[in-house]
Amino acid sequence: MAELLIEILTEELPAIPLLKNFHSFQEQWRTILKQYRLETDFTFYYTPRRLVLLHRDFACKQADSHLALYGPPVQIAYNDDKTLSRALLSFLAKNQLTQEQLTTTIKDNKEVVYVEQTIQGTESTKILADMVIAWLESLHFGKTMRWGNYHQTFIRPIRNICILFDGQLIPCEAYGIKSSNIITPHRQAKIATKTSYNTENTQVNLQATGIDSYLDILQNHGVIVNQNEREKIILESLYAIEQKHNVDIEIDKQLLAEIVAITEYPTAMLGHFDEKFLEIPKEMIIASMKENQRYFAVYQQNKHGDSNKSFANLYAGFVVVSNAFQGNFDLILKGNEKVLRARLEDALFFYHNDKKANMNFGSLENIGFIEGAGNLQDKVLREINLVKKVFHFLQNPNVNQHNELSLLVDQQESVIKTLHYAKNDLLSQSVGEFPELQGIMGANFAALIGLNENECLGIKEQYLPHGQDSALPSTAFSAIVNLVIKLDTVFSLFNLNKIPTGSKDPFALRRQTTAILKICAKFNCNFRIYDICNLALHDKNYQHIDHKTFHSFIIERVYGIFSEINPSIVRAVLELDINIGETFHRIVALARYCDGVDLKAITATFKRVANIVQNPQDISQQEINPHLFEESEKKLYANLSIYQQQKRQKVLHSIHNDFSPKSQDFLNEAYIASLMQQLESLFGLKEYLDKVFDDVLIYCDDRTLRTNRIALVVCVFHEFLEFGDMRQITA
Repeated sequence: MAELLIEILTEELPAIPLLKNFHSFQEQWRTILKQYRLETDFTFYYTPRRLVLLHRDFACKQADSHLALYGPPVQIAYNDDKTLSRALLSFLAKNQLTQEQLTTTIKDNKEVVYVEQTIQGTESTKILADMVIAWLESLHFGKTMRWGNYHQTFIRPIRNICILFDGQLIPCEAYGIKSSNIITPHRQAKIATKTSYNTENTQVNLQATGIDSYLDILQNHGVIVNQNEREKIILESLYAIEQKHNVDIEIDKQLLAEIVAITEYPTAMLGHFDEKFLEIPKEMIIASMKENQRYFAVYQQNKHGDSNKSFANLYAGFVVVSNAFQGNFDLILKGNEKVLRARLEDALFFYHNDKKANMNFGSLENIGFIEGAGNLQDKVLREINLVKKVFHFLQNPNVNQHNELSLLVDQQESVIKTLHYAKNDLLSQSVGEFPELQGIMGANFAALIGLNENECLGIKEQYLPHGQDSALPSTAFSAIVNLVIKLDTVFSLFNLNKIPTGSKDPFALRRQTTAILKICAKFNCNFRIYDICNLALHDKNYQHIDHKTFHSFIIERVYGIFSEINPSIVRAVLELDINIGETFHRIVALARYCDGVDLKAITATFKRVANIVQNPQDISQQEINPHLFEESEKKLYANLSIYQQQKRQKVLHSIHNDFSPKSQDFLNEAYIASLMQQLESLFGLKEYLDKVFDDVLIYCDDRTLRTNRIALVVCVFHEFLEFGDMRQITA
């Protein structure tokens, strides 16, 4: 075993593609190690200018491989005169074999030609260059470039390939360069090397001889190659700034990861800006700092001594993380303050102009929505029509009123007003400069013209969630605004037959439909999946929707949301056709319960139920006569009665009190816990049901007994049916 060091030196790698793909870089290298029969553990590091693989124990040669080759059956491998047939000659030629290597063996009850080969492993030094080139060619960043006159492409120009195996430089020529073990330090360290290091014409040795010397060279010349160490240094520096200046720093994880990816020697510094800029909404200031300059936002410290950071009042400052290895850091800080001041002056100018407009920035008719679906003003009118239909549904006396959205029926005009103003900020100068603040700036402007807190929040949260794990709307009012905006978008695109196919989803309809379902679940909206489809039914705005296709699309999204759950459990609950919130919570509760039990035993029981309950509706009204029961039936019936009584007294009370949106998640853990308690009691009936099946002949000759026994099984079946059609579940 020996050490292996691989360093790919490049021009600065863009942070976002690097962060998006660096996990796959490691998987690609593992794949190549497996292909070359050299699997071993390794460490992967990255900096803005280098990709590094370190193996402390790498095999000196490939493991030998044993290859078994099966040829044609003996009876067709040779001609009548015992010469080799065309089939056997083809087999020998294809596998580069000689006749002397042939033997025979039995396969599939036939004697066939057989060759067993041992392929000697190749020395690692002879194949490492090919492995590294194969690895580089397998890396995908989305976009690549060419440089010079070379045909090979990469995300940025490659400047060196260093492959050191047991201290030996492995020759490698690719991307227009030849491999070298001269290690390039931090850019500022290179300047120092040319000046102070060489004033006496001495040679600075930056040649690596192994992993330890490589790490020492980088450590001594301004490069912290371990990204985890760089992150730790940044976090410790931020904490020190907080303690020294009595401030709180908001640590955005995505921003932190980007800064780690663009620095080789991070140094955090606190800069300041004029307090006059605090007039600007903080989101606009943070956008100026974060998106353009990659600064951390700083807040005034909680004066009450609370250990939790409030992030309420912005501090007139920022934290910049410099990549400088040495130099005048005060000058670096002043330069960053000057750049930010110019950006904030622009932001202040835009904000003042927008305030004067009183949300009259222009007509939404000037902004197209989607070709075939009109402009944004048309979309707003469709949304207002749609929200009226939603409220009409919520006012239906047959709809259960125990949910958050049903309590909003007297706020219809307020919701319509919110929809009227929701998209206005798209025409503002502020959003024109900072598109990521749409909705957020609209909420600020809405507050200035007198819209109430609910209406402002509805405008602010209309675009949530921003991603798979992003927060959902925080209030029922925001939820219904968000819901109708997304519903119109999905309906309009299906109306135009712009349906996602395969992996293509240019309008993010899967993500928007998933959000609709999660919002319905979080607020226990009484919409069933068919109810969502019916909102578009008989509506001239969506008259071309294929409702069967649309319904299937929504069902597909349910399976997507619960992709880690046994699909048969999802299918079993979907069979109930109950509202989306109840469906989602029952899916999770049933899946968690099934994880801890013998699923095959459950399946066996309900297969027996399926054989008996052909049409439970035919017998559901049949009165059960306990006097006709045998002993096992009596026990089942007694325990069923106890379960039903407990459910009425405890579980239903828990359902109405626990199901409320207490978190940003669309699932309520308290409610799931209460459902699991109910499941625990319910499945306690299974042993009694199995005992009845074992002891009693259900389809006996006596019609009265047969009907009574089937009615008992159906009664038990209906209790299970509250959670799903258990007959659908497969192990």
